[in-house]
Formats: sequence, structure tokens, C-alpha cells
Amino acid sequence: MAKNMQALQEALKGTQAPPKASQTAPAATGNSQGYYTAPSREGKTNITAYLSPDYKASLRLIQAKAGNSLQALVAEALNDLFRKYNVPTVDQQAE
Repeated sequence: MAKNMQALQEALKGTQAPPKASQTAPAATGNSQGYYTAPSREGKTNITAYLSPDYKASLRLIQAKAGNSLQALVAEALNDLFRKYNVPTVDQQAE
């Protein structure tokens, strides 16, 4: 524990050398920020919304009935919204 505390204090002071390249997670190809991105997330973006917990509960019920992932259900719902507003939909097979 004392060794970990010492390492933490040195890191905070900036006196410890940065970790060697072999100790860090590899950056995904094309990732300009230098942090690791899972291959399944390459070419995708995160969309976040803060909604009532009731939305999540209903999504989980549909997920249980349909057997689809939440990602697939949200993509389906967004495509329905895109059709309603007459904007291009996204081919879910390309994901």
C-alpha cells in the first residue's frame, strides 16, 4: 500500500516518468485523441439523452419481448422518426 501511495504522490508531483508505450492501451486506427476505442465502435458516434426512467423501463420491456439489443431498438426508433420527418434513414445492416 505504501508503494502505491508513493507512486501516486510522485505522479501527482509529475516526477514519475510516463508509462512506457507497451504499458498503455493501443490507440485505435484513426483515433486522433490517442485513447483506445474498441473496434466495434470504430466509425460510430455516441448519442446521449437524459430522459425519464420510464423510457428505459419501456425499452427494456421491448428488448425482452423482441430479443434485440438496445442499440438496435434505438436505431429502429430513430429510423421511424426520420421517416416521420421525411429525412433519409440509415441502413442498419451497414452497422
